Amino acid sequence: MKDNIINCFILQEKNTLNDIHNYIKARCNEYVELHDIKTELTKLIKNDILFLRDTHYNLTEEGNVILNDHKYYYSKIIVNFYKKHDKRHIKYALREIRNEQKMLRHYLIENKEQICIICDKKLPLCLLETAHLKPRCLLNRNEKNDKHIVEFMCRYCHSLYDNGFLAVYNRRLHVSPLINNYDIDYDKNKQILYYNTNNEKYFVYQYTYVYKCIPK
Repeated sequence: MKDNIINCFILQEKNTLNDIHNYIKARCNEYVELHDIKTELTKLIKNDILFLRDTHYNLTEEGNVILNDHKYYYSKIIVNFYKKHDKRHIKYALREIRNEQKMLRHYLIENKEQICIICDKKLPLCLLETAHLKPRCLLNRNEKNDKHIVEFMCRYCHSLYDNGFLAVYNRRLHVSPLINNYDIDYDKNKQILYYNTNNEKYFVYQYTYVYKCIPK
């Protein structure tokens, strides 16, 4: 029950006892008793995962760490599911991408310098890819057509970014410790020129859910 209680904070930052009870009944166990939830909430408060303010339960710093771990776990499941889906329906996927990708690439060509935003190399267009800053399989319709969802990356940096070895957060390049196993060198203090308020949310998503910040 502990995980289900923590997961209810995905929907809102603070919850009453009835909020938590209704969440668990709707998603986990329709027969759960209120006193059982109270017992579990008391344990979570003692373990410094929750605190009670007035009539609302809130997550502590430790509780938020656990919640973010859950978000990461479920996000990876969703990403892997859609990757499988695209592979099984590859003809449809390619047909769906074509018009949107053409529009986004045209935007980059007309409005951005011909450089990779990660390594700053100036390259011919044939070596610069239209890189999605957030996994495309998780984009809604508006995001897919948002011109700020893409930036130029070379093939090398694009692959490393998509696989979580590189990320951008708070305008700075982040390099996974896992990259130390290979002959790859990046400036870990590099400032990303094209980081702005329009594409920040996409960079943050990739940093939070795709970036391999800690070796497993």
